[in-house]
Amino acid sequence: MSQLSLLDEENGQNTFDNFYSIRTKTPESVSRILAEESSIEIEGINLFENDINLNQPIFIVLGGDKAKSEVYWNTGLIGIGKVIKKPYDSGYSGRNYRIQISIELLMSEPLSRHDLLHYANSYNIIGIGPMTKWEPNQAISRIEQNKAVTLVRAMLDKYPLLEDRMKEIFGESFMQNVIEEHQYLIPYSYRYGEYIPTSEEVTGEEDIELIDIYEPDFDNVTVDLKMNNTPIMSFKNYINIGKHIIFTGPPGTGKTTLAENAGSEAKRINYITDYTVTTATADWSTFETIGGYMPNSDGKLEFEEGIFLKSIRENKWLIIDEFNRADADKAFGQLFTVLSGKNVELPFKDTETNHNISIKSYEGLRSYYNKSTSTYWVGRNWRVIGTMNTFDKNSLYEMSFALMRRFAFVNIPVPDQHHLIELINSSNTTHETKQFVKDVLFYSPTPIGPAVLKEFLSYIEIANEAGLGEALCGSIFPQFEGLLVHQIEEFYKRIMHYFSEDQKKVIISYLNDFFELTVGNFEESDDEFDN
Repeated sequence: MSQLSLLDEENGQNTFDNFYSIRTKTPESVSRILAEESSIEIEGINLFENDINLNQPIFIVLGGDKAKSEVYWNTGLIGIGKVIKKPYDSGYSGRNYRIQISIELLMSEPLSRHDLLHYANSYNIIGIGPMTKWEPNQAISRIEQNKAVTLVRAMLDKYPLLEDRMKEIFGESFMQNVIEEHQYLIPYSYRYGEYIPTSEEVTGEEDIELIDIYEPDFDNVTVDLKMNNTPIMSFKNYINIGKHIIFTGPPGTGKTTLAENAGSEAKRINYITDYTVTTATADWSTFETIGGYMPNSDGKLEFEEGIFLKSIRENKWLIIDEFNRADADKAFGQLFTVLSGKNVELPFKDTETNHNISIKSYEGLRSYYNKSTSTYWVGRNWRVIGTMNTFDKNSLYEMSFALMRRFAFVNIPVPDQHHLIELINSSNTTHETKQFVKDVLFYSPTPIGPAVLKEFLSYIEIANEAGLGEALCGSIFPQFEGLLVHQIEEFYKRIMHYFSEDQKKVIISYLNDFFELTVGNFEESDDEFDN
């Protein structure tokens, strides 16, 4: 790819007042553009043949009727090129010229007209922007500089990493106009006479500018859980395509910790204002989630919002631990509709405005409550993050398929053993104690997650070797609920040589009480388990 510079070498300013776009619809030229070939011929030029100069910047647009072509591509603004050969007669009669261009910058996906709907200054850019009038069918069009600025801004909004290359192409002065404040349009659907909110009504921490791409530092999410980053990558990608998410996996794998850390990262990078955590219960109804009428201090009924509406008003992610402990059909009600991005009117009134309370989605980043219209506005960045233990999913309330469709499920498995061994080796314990913990991990009849292992190690670090039995009873044995007696018995016999006689008595007593077993099941074994 050649290095286009549109700058005056003395003052570093852009040397062109007007810009042009080239639209091509032939499979041959589209294929050459997508292959980023060095010299590409575009035909059908019948305007501006005397105005276009060498090195002229060109916005490259893919057009055409894909249905009639054997080559398929997405139409729209794909990149920026420059003129390497001025328009020349193609040999046909009439005003029919060709032009040669090179590719200077190519995006992975083009900007469509729909992508540009939100940019007030993009309208009526021939071949590129949304049109409010008749559009001529021509291969080349002139673009005023202020509209070229808008196009570059739209490209950067979608691909921020292009900023440095854009500066090389257009210069600091042009790019300063690109990155300063622009007017955006937000699409709404209203009946005649309905109130249309303005951006100034958005409440909250307005001094914080939110971003629309969730790019967390993975180390800040996993912290010291010593796990593979693949689930966090999936989480990030689902957030960025607008999905609500449920972490699933065995107990102790750190699902709740990961959800909280992910929320903390979203706050740190200004993707969302904050996050709030709650635990689902079997008693939940729409009163807890959406809200309902409650008497105020004067004895009059007024609407009190539930945890979902509160998190929307405060522009916070809502993290719901033990998600499937709630009866979804009873607890979520109208939220089924909200979670799918559609608007809903609630059967409650704001007693001050006498308006029905509604929940509506819009294209802004920040969620908020508009008192004058009694509307909770759900921005693009608001998410519900749930956690669910796969071990008890069958014994608790089943999620309906309608609710499941509104979530992406990210599995948090028990990490590979080498990650857990790394966690053990990093603990502040003796070599013998580390070997004991490794044996517990190795002989355990059920997987031990990093959260349980961290808790186990933390207790041992405080209590030293004298607390090994207590740590085992408090952190490890509760994970064995539902196992067969002989599995628990075999595990104990594998590790009992680490304990004194007094410690063994305490452990056996705990096992008998917790699992309702008899002492005889845990008598010391023969040589099979001796170490």
